[in-house]
Amino acid sequence: MTGQENAKAARVQCPAEDSEAQYNLRVAFPSYPQTRETWIAASRELESKAKPALDLAYGSEPLQKLDYYAAAQNGPLLVFVHGGYWQGGDKADVGFIARPYIEAGINVAVVNYSLAPQAKIEDMVAEVRNSLVWLASQAAQLGFDAGRVSLMGHSAGGHLVSMMVARTDTPVPAGMPSIASVFPISGVFDLPPLLPSSINTALGLDQPRAEALSPLAWPGPQGTYVHTFVGAGETDQFHRQAEALGKVWTVARHDSVPGTDHFTILNVLGDPSSEYARSIVAAIKG
Repeated sequence: MTGQENAKAARVQCPAEDSEAQYNLRVAFPSYPQTRETWIAASRELESKAKPALDLAYGSEPLQKLDYYAAAQNGPLLVFVHGGYWQGGDKADVGFIARPYIEAGINVAVVNYSLAPQAKIEDMVAEVRNSLVWLASQAAQLGFDAGRVSLMGHSAGGHLVSMMVARTDTPVPAGMPSIASVFPISGVFDLPPLLPSSINTALGLDQPRAEALSPLAWPGPQGTYVHTFVGAGETDQFHRQAEALGKVWTVARHDSVPGTDHFTILNVLGDPSSEYARSIVAAIKG
């Protein structure tokens, strides 16, 4: 079976009538508002201690900004991209995720990007790519090693960081750093199953665009360590999304994190005592 045939065989199948229940996660996990409150509290606490540089502009649009947590001069950089179904979420809510990594001497950037319906997913992919180019250009000033850049993203952010390393037909922009590792958390890698759901109302995707924007439809990276995560309590489709990526890409490790759902998984990955956070630290520093 050729690589392209293998990709087609691994595509995620979801009956149209199941799309809403499987992908409308704030309905599937109604405790999300309470979980978000824990994120915000932990983020404010970390900000007060770590004193990150906030709202550094990597572009001219209002949401083209990032927060930078300095940890170690000339140390590696981990770039985190938030979720929110490409139409919500904010870096300020999830800064707490940086804690295990800055404590381990890994610099962290947490990135915002323009949101739907004002922006298309194609725009978001370009913006995250531009944020990486800008970061690489500022490596000396910010104090990290531009040769050791890793990516982590949650949900929509998991999709966006995967698009950074998928071998698409978009030319790599000048100044784009090589990516050593990528850690997609509860990512959507095959977008057509979203089309029948209410999630697509703001996104306005059709079949051709959903195909072009699916990391699963493109060859995986070469020379990049890929480690995927899902919450054990996620909907079946999110497990299938990660499983399908594992069949097509070279995924070094996949973890289904016990006792977590689509949102609470971040609490674990933002906990320095977590074995999963430690595995990310080990991969980045190794």
